[in-house]
Amino acid sequence: MKYPDKQLLDFLQRMNDETAYTGKCLFRISNMGRGWRLYETSQLGAKRSVREVIADAIDKERGGEKLELINQ
Repeated sequence: MKYPDKQLLDFLQRMNDETAYTGKCLFRISNMGRGWRLYETSQLGAKRSVREVIADAIDKERGGEKLELINQ
């Protein structure tokens, strides 16, 4: 089944909002070769908005900045 992007992002945001943990997330690139991550975390820089986290990653990439690596 296909879903519109808004519905997909709304789902991720709802999962982030309903979390029993931090309610914040980050987008990072793994430095262990495991790919990219959009994950819930209490790490510095985590935000409550899934859309804002993804937009920040796009802005960094467009600005020639390397996305932050994680050790996971």
